Amino acid sequence: MDKCVLDTSVLIKSIFKPARSLPDENYEREMATHKKCTYIIKTIEENDIDTYIPYVCIVETAAVAKRLSDKNLARRISKSIFDSYELVSEDIIFDSAWDIAKITGCSGFDSYFIALAHIKNALLITDDGGMHDHAEEYAVDSVLVREIELEKIKKLL
Repeated sequence: MDKCVLDTSVLIKSIFKPARSLPDENYEREMATHKKCTYIIKTIEENDIDTYIPYVCIVETAAVAKRLSDKNLARRISKSIFDSYELVSEDIIFDSAWDIAKITGCSGFDSYFIALAHIKNALLITDDGGMHDHAEEYAVDSVLVREIELEKIKKLL
């Protein structure tokens, strides 16, 4: 794989560990997902894989990071993501995202990530089960991090 689209879920889960207050089974699954997301981000950076995100990802990341931490950390995280990946503007994605939303019924945010992966012919990496299902429905290659083994991720990257 030489190019990918990262969903906000992967970015956030690579930064924040799951709450220890989760039931043990959920905590273990989310900790494994955190480790896989961290590996994905590290490997993308080390291997200089072309990585795309829609601008809306910056907004979504800032909002989620603020809910999980504070305003200053949210600002630093979203700025770092802004500086780290190739941002693709809405005018390039909009028509495809609109078609995807009409065909699949997925959320507006999800349609932007799926559209971007479709346009760039890139692998969509997400930990959002609904987004993954809609991507597959639209014939976009997608990986659902929580359901893929780390060894398979290593082979993909």
